[in-house]
Amino acid sequence: MTFNRLFCNRGILFQNFRQHGWLGILYLITLLFSLPLHIATEHRDVPQTITSLFQSNGETHILFAITFPVAMGIFLFRYMQSGAPSDLFHGLPLQRKHLLTVNLLTGFAMFLIPIWLTTAITGWIWAAQDGLAFIFGGSEIWMWGLSMSIYSLFMFMLTVAVGMCIGQSVLQGLTVYAILLLPVVFWFIFTLHLQHYLLGYPYGDMNSYAEKISLVLRMASINSYPVIGRELVIYAALALVFIPLSYVLYAKRKVESATQAITFTLVKPIFRFGLMFTLVLIGGAYFTMIAPPGSTGWTIFGYVLGGIVGYIVAEMIIRKTWLIWNGRLLPKLVLYGLLSGLILYVPVADWNGYAARVPEMNDVKSIKLGGDHYTYVNGVNQKVDDQPFYSDDPEFMEAVLALHQKIITSDLSLPDPVYPDDNYDEYVYINYKLNNGKVMKRRYQIPEAEFRQELMALKQSPDYKRVAYDTYKLDEDLLSIGIRSTISSYRKVYIGSPDQVREFKELLKQDILDQTYEEQRSPWQSFAYAEMNQESASHDPYQPKEMWSFEIKPSYDRVIAWLKENKLYDQLLITADEIASAQIVKQEIDSPGNPQWVYAEPEYIDGNLSGSKQVATKNKKIISDLLERQRSGERTEKATVYQIKLNAIRGENIYMMLKEEDLTEDMKAILADQ
Repeated sequence: MTFNRLFCNRGILFQNFRQHGWLGILYLITLLFSLPLHIATEHRDVPQTITSLFQSNGETHILFAITFPVAMGIFLFRYMQSGAPSDLFHGLPLQRKHLLTVNLLTGFAMFLIPIWLTTAITGWIWAAQDGLAFIFGGSEIWMWGLSMSIYSLFMFMLTVAVGMCIGQSVLQGLTVYAILLLPVVFWFIFTLHLQHYLLGYPYGDMNSYAEKISLVLRMASINSYPVIGRELVIYAALALVFIPLSYVLYAKRKVESATQAITFTLVKPIFRFGLMFTLVLIGGAYFTMIAPPGSTGWTIFGYVLGGIVGYIVAEMIIRKTWLIWNGRLLPKLVLYGLLSGLILYVPVADWNGYAARVPEMNDVKSIKLGGDHYTYVNGVNQKVDDQPFYSDDPEFMEAVLALHQKIITSDLSLPDPVYPDDNYDEYVYINYKLNNGKVMKRRYQIPEAEFRQELMALKQSPDYKRVAYDTYKLDEDLLSIGIRSTISSYRKVYIGSPDQVREFKELLKQDILDQTYEEQRSPWQSFAYAEMNQESASHDPYQPKEMWSFEIKPSYDRVIAWLKENKLYDQLLITADEIASAQIVKQEIDSPGNPQWVYAEPEYIDGNLSGSKQVATKNKKIISDLLERQRSGERTEKATVYQIKLNAIRGENIYMMLKEEDLTEDMKAILADQ
């Protein structure tokens, strides 16, 4: 009886549901429309197999889970943020723990009942209705209900805990979402700071995880990256921590703190520094992006300006007035500024040894080059086990360590995260798996000419080619192989015989592993592309098979000889007799200090973008020479290139590009006549 009278006071319960129950009803209606109604009415000619109900309108579910519980937390505890209601409720013959318990139970009922009613109705539709647009199992239904319950519980309890420290409802809601976004803002902007000042920082590795650390950004990734158990455990643990924390904070909260911005003295410096340091990072990032390349002074100015503005704004919010000037303002600002400077400086300081650290050979277990690999199965991005991509071959490991050591000892400038140096044309992403179980990662952008010898030793090793060119896929079973000409998509051949597929795979693998360094960097376009069709691990009919594409370069002698032997080469080849004429127009590239990529551009000829006079020829020898040399795209700041169009007698026209040094004497002769 005591529990029912005090902790579950019926009067307050009825009043809560009478006054705020509409939020629970609205939550139920929106969930019913977004999940069971959507599943029941969606039509597809071929049903889609899904592994999570969040793949069906999931971004809407998350949106509701991060808004309705917040609104419930604000409305149910609105009495604490207003003077008169606060006095009234705290004057009742109930202890604070009784008030908090009954309001928490009301909130739990308002969001858990709609979620589990929606789960039950979805299960009924799944069991009773045939021919649904989505194929899923009963476990997916229960998992959705559990996930939504944990997400909603986390958002509700976060709102309640924040409300204990904040005395204004609007500021309470803003603070809740600021807390959700703060890890992402800190992650991205602090990463930009580390990239700007720390040589070798593997900034690209962080972006793939950013969407998983905030429920606000989870809306964009929930379809491709479904809920995992570890994520739910973290949110559930945080929600459970907020429950006793709310009791402790409520017991210590003063009644007269209603309408104050910050209710606890201890929270004020945390709020002040948090807002200040966030604006420090934002200010530095903003001025880094708008400043000229290499202008470190502007970045520092952005840090200082952001810190001053952040501190002043925080003081105005805390005091609820712009009249904040007194003798203690400047010393506090300097103190917080020094603390911010230390946080920015310590990770990038030379004395911490991060930039100069190269592991010893005896400390390294294996090495991988490159980032993570992902595969798309049943509409979900899944990370591929990276163990096969690590190598413990001594020759490969020595080549990587030698390259890393030279990078450290060379006078390599720090990369500009906004204006990367286009002269740095090689990316090196090293993952060391150390004997102590840790993984050490470094990423560099280097000029090829300065590191040619080290890159040559590395890129000619079999273990490098195995990963860089995905030759491990050639060891798997294939259904068929489709080969498509590079210069004409209409020229295709198919290999379906198991014996021929096996022969082609082995020859292609040998040609890839036998490539020299110069052949790997060849500027010439590939002869054709081989598409490997595999059995699919997916049950999704929209994704019936996996495909991998491999280049067939002109230097792949074994493969080209095999194609000729099996009468397939000529089917891919385009001869001069199939081309009526060639059009050639000169293009001058002259942009010192601003390199640009130059490709074959159809509009440059068809649209006459340059206004230059075009040269046309029907000379079969020249056309034949053109068909034998197609240059791939190139980045340059000063060059003379020729945009070329081959007009086919039948079918599609061919567009290509050559540099001035690629021209034959006959080509130079007809161009000189104009």
